[in-house]
Amino acid sequence: MWSDLCNGILLFLSEITANTCSLVDEKPTLGMEIDPDEEFRRKEAEFHSFVRQHIICLLLFIALYLISYAIIRYWKTRSDNDELYSGDEDYFVYRISLYMCTGSLAIALGAVTLLPFSILGSEVLQAYPTNYYLQWLNWSLIHSLWNYVFVLSNMSLFIFLPFAYFFIESQGMNHLWTQQSCSTRHVPERNIMSRVYETAIVCVFLAIILLCMADILYGLANPSINHRPLPVSFFTNLSSVNVPLIYSFMSLFGTLALLITAPVGIARIFSVVSENVVRPPPVSNPPDASVLHAARLEKMTVACRQLGVHEALRVMRSPPPVPKGTFYKTTTLLLPEKSLRGYQRMLESIKYPIIMLVLLALTSVSVLMVGINTVKLVFGYRALPAYVEQMEVHSRHTFGIFGACVEVVIILYIMAASLVGFYSIPFLSRLKPSKAKTSMTAVIGNCATVLILSSALPVLARTLGITTFDLLGAYGSLNWLSNFRLVWGYNVLFAIATILCLVNKFTAPVRKEFFRRLSGLGSARRTSLLKAE
Repeated sequence: MWSDLCNGILLFLSEITANTCSLVDEKPTLGMEIDPDEEFRRKEAEFHSFVRQHIICLLLFIALYLISYAIIRYWKTRSDNDELYSGDEDYFVYRISLYMCTGSLAIALGAVTLLPFSILGSEVLQAYPTNYYLQWLNWSLIHSLWNYVFVLSNMSLFIFLPFAYFFIESQGMNHLWTQQSCSTRHVPERNIMSRVYETAIVCVFLAIILLCMADILYGLANPSINHRPLPVSFFTNLSSVNVPLIYSFMSLFGTLALLITAPVGIARIFSVVSENVVRPPPVSNPPDASVLHAARLEKMTVACRQLGVHEALRVMRSPPPVPKGTFYKTTTLLLPEKSLRGYQRMLESIKYPIIMLVLLALTSVSVLMVGINTVKLVFGYRALPAYVEQMEVHSRHTFGIFGACVEVVIILYIMAASLVGFYSIPFLSRLKPSKAKTSMTAVIGNCATVLILSSALPVLARTLGITTFDLLGAYGSLNWLSNFRLVWGYNVLFAIATILCLVNKFTAPVRKEFFRRLSGLGSARRTSLLKAE
């Protein structure tokens, strides 16, 4: 039993660090002599490539971490204003939880940009294979990024975020009682370590519950497997079945959440953009006309001083003739607002239709891609997402770099629409953050939400046929991706839900006006009947 457990754990850990060396080196043929210098240079090149790609991964993580920290600091309230903040001891607790949330949000941002980076990187590598400035970008780096994102997203979802939440909620384990007398007890001091112990114990209990539930679900899904006692099946399936199965269920839950939030967000994003981007914010205190006139006179005074006009003759007589070279400068200095006002009017008039047309084009292309993928699945022109051990791409995108950029824009658009749709759902809108007013527990909830949606984004894009880029690492080994009915049904539901949400969005004003007119006609008829009686 223990040997099976150890072998399973080693197998699971080996998948994390697989393909870290170069994938293009070939083993020497048997019977050929190996040059020691050549072997040394090959190993040295592999070592430098290994170090370089991990340095790049570290730099990318640091950049994402700084961006995530700035985002959280923008939304989070001061710790002193938090309801659970009780003293100086909570300062360290909140600081540690903040660091964990920042790391989790950085992993979520990495999961969002993982597939776009891979698509563009693959296309660039095939277009410019011998470019000197792209030597740092290779298939091994892309594969390592997929492995890192998969492992760190699991750790953030099942370890870091639960620990951060329970760490804030913990009160400490009061296990050091001191008794001064038989009738009085003094409460011990609750230090940081006691809260760490309590949080660790709660997290262990949560992990045991999740693993047991995974084992039960696995047994229900596979009744043909010989039943073994619970401790034996639990420990032997720990690494090979339970942990991947838990993430498989979580990825399925994330894709189902995207199935609900993405169509709602696609319909809602038109209103959000129209309210926050197109229309200028209302001016609370518009400036008075006298203030504008005084500012205009001040600008004219400064302009006249720069042109060398005397103060005494500035108002009473016309200025002396100005050289030809400075006339354009004089007019632009004295009257800058009229020209700018015309540009602003023109920009305001064309900004709304341009943005609406861009959103409509992105939505149409997304629905068209899903529809084409559904038809291809039915007639066998599109295969199900399969597990890819090695990434070997021999054909470029049909439309080249332009097609890859379109896929990237569609993927990011769906992610943005999913976030908008999530915060538009009534019973989930409570989690919507407010600037400098979001509590730490709400920050943890938002980080978990973004992490779940972003982790399922590569699976969603591949399932809907938005991209043909294969899922690498452990993403392609999810159990439910090989179910044809589930994948095809997901495509059909996504297309139908998106179309219905769009139809409901654009026909809602017409329907409201129609029902209002009908109710008005009914009330008018009743009034006429009452008058006739």
